[in-house]
Amino acid sequence: MFLKKFFLVVCFMALSSLSFSQGSFSGYMFGDVYFVSEHHNNEVEGQNGFWFRRIYFTYDYKFSDVFFTRLRLELNSPGDCKTSSNLTPYAKDAYLGMRIGKSKAYFGMSPTPTLEFIEGFWGYRSVEKTPADLYKVASSRDTGIAFKGDISKNLSYHFLLGNGEGTKSEVNEDKRAYLSVLFKKEPFFFEVYTDYGQGDNETDLKVYQGFLGLKGKKVTYGFQYYKYDKGQGPDKDRVKTDVFSTFLNLKLSEKSTLLLRVDKMDDPNPFIGKVDYIPFATTNPFFFYLIGIDFELMKGVNIIPNIEFVNYEKYNGTKPDNTLIGRITFYYSWK
Repeated sequence: MFLKKFFLVVCFMALSSLSFSQGSFSGYMFGDVYFVSEHHNNEVEGQNGFWFRRIYFTYDYKFSDVFFTRLRLELNSPGDCKTSSNLTPYAKDAYLGMRIGKSKAYFGMSPTPTLEFIEGFWGYRSVEKTPADLYKVASSRDTGIAFKGDISKNLSYHFLLGNGEGTKSEVNEDKRAYLSVLFKKEPFFFEVYTDYGQGDNETDLKVYQGFLGLKGKKVTYGFQYYKYDKGQGPDKDRVKTDVFSTFLNLKLSEKSTLLLRVDKMDDPNPFIGKVDYIPFATTNPFFFYLIGIDFELMKGVNIIPNIEFVNYEKYNGTKPDNTLIGRITFYYSWK
C-alpha cells in the first residue's frame, strides 16, 4: 500500500513539473441508440442497442513557432453487429509538424487528402462517413510524410506519400501517393483529387475524385464523384466502381439543421460487406439515402435523430432486401 501511494505521489509530482502552457487537450464522442428495421442479412435485421462509433482524446503541443506535434487516441464499439468486446484505444494521429513558409510538413501518422476537406465541409461525420471513407476507397489516416499549404490566395494543396496501410503498421514495400488541390472563392469550393498505390501480388489502385461545394449562411451543399480502379493486369481482372453523392444541410433555426444526402453506387463493390455499423451487400449497385435533423442543445452538445436507407438495384437477376436503420445520434465535444 505504501509503495502504491509513493508511486502515485511521484507520478503526480512529475506531471505537475511539466509545462502545459503550450499544449492543450481536446476530444469528442459520438454514437447512437439504433434499431435495424430491415437488412439483407437476417442475423443483422432486428438488432438494436447503444454504441459509441467514435471516441477521440487528443493532445496538441507547440514546441516553438516552427515545430508542433499531435497525439490522438481513438476508441470504438465493434461495428460488425456480432462482436462483443471492450473498447480498445489505438493511435489515430501521431505526427511531428513543421511550418515551412505558407506550408506545413507532417512526419508520422496524419490525415489523408482523400477525406480531410470533404469531411470538414460535410460537417456531420458524427452522423455518417463521407462516401470515399464509407465505401472503403481509402483510410482517413496514413503513415508517411505529408505537405499541405497555400499556393495562392484561392488555391491550396495537400500531398501525402504513405505506407497505404491506414493506422496499421507496414509489413511490405508498397506505397501510396495522394494529392488534392482545392480552389476556393467563397461561397464556392472546388477540389480535385487523385491517388495511386501498389498492393500485394503486383496489384495497383487508382482513384480520381472531384468535389463541388457551396457554403452559405443557411445552406451547405456538396456534390462529389469518384472513380475507384483496383486490380492486376488487364481490365477483366480489375474492380472498378463509380460513386455519385450529393448532400444538403439546411438551417431551420439557430439551433436546428435539416440533413439530406443521397449516394449512388453504380457498380457492385466487393469491399463493403464489412463496413462498420452498416454492412452492405457486395453483389448489387444501390442508392443510399440519409435524412436527419440536428438539434444543438448547447455549444458542443447535439442530438441528431436520423434514418439511413439502402435501396438495392436488381443485378444479374438478384436483388437483396433493402436496409433501413433508425438512429438517435448523440455528439458532444470539449476543448
